[in-house]
Amino acid sequence: MNSNAPIKLRIPRQDLADFSTFRANADGASDWAAHLPVTNTAGVVQQLLQALGQLNRVPLSPEVRYSILEALRSTADVALGNLSRRFLHQPLVMPEEPLQMAELADRLLGLLSTAYTIVAIEALQQKDSIRHINPARLVCEAIQRALSLCCRKVLQTFQLFRPVEFSGWLTIHQLYALAERQGLARLPVADPVAGNSSISSIYLQAVMLGCCKPNQLRQSDLSAVAVALGQWTSLIKLHGPDTGSGLFLVDLDSDQPPFYSSLYRGSTGPQCRYIDTAPMIANLEQLRAEDNKSGKPGVALGAGTRLPSNMLAHLIDSLGKMSMRNFTRSPANTPLRVSIGLSAAHYHTAGSRVFDHLLYGDNYVPVATDRVATNPFLQSRNHQDMWGEANPESDALGDDSLPDGESEIAHQIELDEATAAALIEEGPALSPEQHYPTYDVALSNASPGGYCLEWSTDLPKDVKAGDIVSVQEEQGGNWIIAVIRWISRLENSRTLLGLELLSPHAKAYGAMIHQKTGEKSAPIRVLLLPEIELVGQPHTLITPRAGFREQQKITLVRNEETFHIQLSRQVAATASFIQFDFRYIQELGDMLSQDKSGPLDSAYGSLWSKI
Repeated sequence: MNSNAPIKLRIPRQDLADFSTFRANADGASDWAAHLPVTNTAGVVQQLLQALGQLNRVPLSPEVRYSILEALRSTADVALGNLSRRFLHQPLVMPEEPLQMAELADRLLGLLSTAYTIVAIEALQQKDSIRHINPARLVCEAIQRALSLCCRKVLQTFQLFRPVEFSGWLTIHQLYALAERQGLARLPVADPVAGNSSISSIYLQAVMLGCCKPNQLRQSDLSAVAVALGQWTSLIKLHGPDTGSGLFLVDLDSDQPPFYSSLYRGSTGPQCRYIDTAPMIANLEQLRAEDNKSGKPGVALGAGTRLPSNMLAHLIDSLGKMSMRNFTRSPANTPLRVSIGLSAAHYHTAGSRVFDHLLYGDNYVPVATDRVATNPFLQSRNHQDMWGEANPESDALGDDSLPDGESEIAHQIELDEATAAALIEEGPALSPEQHYPTYDVALSNASPGGYCLEWSTDLPKDVKAGDIVSVQEEQGGNWIIAVIRWISRLENSRTLLGLELLSPHAKAYGAMIHQKTGEKSAPIRVLLLPEIELVGQPHTLITPRAGFREQQKITLVRNEETFHIQLSRQVAATASFIQFDFRYIQELGDMLSQDKSGPLDSAYGSLWSKI
C-alpha cells in the first residue's frame, strides 16, 4: 500500500539560536518539571506551553529532542487530566474560565504533537547521524506519540461539540501514511502513558471516533466509546484500494474524516483506504446478546470504565450500516417554544398541570401528613434503639427513672410554630413556570423528520444529546415530542441543535410498576405516544432510564383514568430515556367488573377461557 505521493506534514522552522528554559537534555527537563507548581494547573500549563513553543524552534538532534519530550510527557499528561476536569461537564455555552482551560488543553496537545512530529521527520532525514537508538524505532515511537496526542485532541474537540480544526484530519492521515510508507504502522510500541499500541490501532481509534456520529453522544459516552474503540481496533480491517472493501473509505491526502465508500464518486487512488468494520460489528452483536441476558447492563472496559447498553446499540447502528437523511431540509425562520427534559415535556403535555394534579385532579391539595414519610425529621420511631434491642431487659424505664419533680415531657424537644411549619411545608418552592421554563428559539431549517434550532447564549446549562424536548409551533398548539440527536457549537456563542421528531403529540401519565411482591411502585412520570396509522407507527411509551425494562407490567394512571399494560420490545434508548412498545392487558378485577350477568360463580367460571 506504499505510494510515492509526498507527505504533507508541516513543522515550524528551527530558527532560535538557543534554548533558555532549562538545560537542553533529558536531565535538565526532568529537573525543571519536578519544580513546577503542581497545585497551580494553569500555571504549569502556561510554562509547558512556553517551553514547548521554544523547543519546537530550536535545532536539536532527534535523539535529544525525543528524550526531552519523554521527560516532560508525564507532567503534561497530569496537567491535561487536571484541565479536562475543569472544562468537561460544563454548560455548552461555557463560562470564561472553563473556556480558557479548554483552549489551554488544546494548545498543549497541539504543541506536543508537533514536537513529536519534528522528531519523526528529522529522524528520517538524519538517520545516519543517530547513534544511540535504532532510527526506525525512534521514528515509530515518535509517530505513535504524535498520533496518540492527535487522537486525544480529536476526542476533546468532539466532547466540546466543535468541528475538527483546519488540517486536523490531514495531519492524522499523513502521520499514518508516513508510518505505513516506512513499514512501521503495525509494529507494537511500548507507551507508559497512553498504553502499548501500534500506530495503526491509534489511527483507527481516531478515525472511528469521526465515524460514530460523535455529535449525538454525551461527553461521558464519548470517553467510554474512545476507550472501547482503542480495545477493539484489532477487529477493524484497513485495506488498500485494490485489495478489499469496507463500509467506510478514507483518503490519506485529504483533510476530511472517513465517509461511506458507496458515496465515493471518483476513482480510488493509491492514497485511499477501505475501513472494514464487519468483524467488529459481529463482536458487538455478540456483546449485545450477552448484555441482554446479564443482570449488569453495559460492557466492562476495565479501570472502572463501562460502556452503557445504549452505546452498544449506537455503535452497531453508526459503524455497521450506512444511514442517510430521509428528508430534505428546508430553510425556515418560524419562532418555536421549546422546553427541555422529560419532566418539562410531561408538565406541558398534561396541560400545564403538575404531577399531583394530573394524578388526583386539579383541586387536589396534599395535606402535611402526606409528606411526613418523605421527611426524615418528622418520621416517628416505631422501632427500638439497636442497643436497646441488644439488651431488652434494660429497655426504657418508666417514669420512676426520672429525677424527682421532672416529667417525661421535659425531655421532648419543643418546636416553635414557624420551625414546625417550615419542616412540614418544605419551604417556598419554584412556580411550575420557573421549574419547567420555555424558551423562544429561532428555527434554522426543518424537514418532515425534525428541526434544526439555532440557540444563542440563553441555552439551558444542562442540555445534552439524547434529551427529550417538547416543541410548540404556535401558541396554544400541540406540544410536539422530539429528541436532541446532535449538537454543534459555532462561533459567537451560537449552538445548533438537531431534533428528531418522535410524535406530533403525547399524553402524560403516571406509571406504577408491578413489583414481584404484588405491590405497585409510586407513580413515575411517563409519556404515551399514540399510534399514527398513516405512517404505520405503533403506540409507544417514553420512560426514564432507571427502573423500567422489557416484559414489565405497568399500571398507567391519570385522574380517574386507569389501565394496565405490559412493556414489550425496547424501541430506542438514550442516556435520558427509554422508548418501549407495549400491549394492553386486563387484570382480574377489570374482567370481573365487565361481566355482570349470570349467577355469582359464572363470572369466575368464564375467566378460565380468558386466562
